Amino acid sequence: RSEILNKYAKSARGVVLVVDSGEFVENKRETCEALFEVLINSDIQKSRCPVLVLCNKQDYEMARGAGAILATLESELTVLNDTAASLVDDSGSQKTLFPRGTEVKFERVSNPVTAVGATSVGEGVDIAALKQWIMEL
Repeated sequence: RSEILNKYAKSARGVVLVVDSGEFVENKRETCEALFEVLINSDIQKSRCPVLVLCNKQDYEMARGAGAILATLESELTVLNDTAASLVDDSGSQKTLFPRGTEVKFERVSNPVTAVGATSVGEGVDIAALKQWIMEL
């Protein structure tokens, strides 16, 4: 994941993070770590390119909605950011979104973060919101 992000970050016009809405609760930590990695990437921050959390599998009965997923990600990112703030990398710097103890809110990060629901396979395919987001880049 890091290798791909670093390879394309400088030229990215937008980043799409696909989330399995039906299994989000089980995978929220991994999802949060992936989003954190995108948001702290210096090239992504410099470009201020938008980030879309594509909440797939909205047709599943137990799927979480886009708003609920964003709220959970903010909460999880706050914990992850606090953990990262207590660590120092080999260069002696910290890779964080905000100072320790600061609640992460998407409206305060350098890149616009939004979420939309989608269904990418089956009879009820609906990726209109994704298409619209791409057209607006």
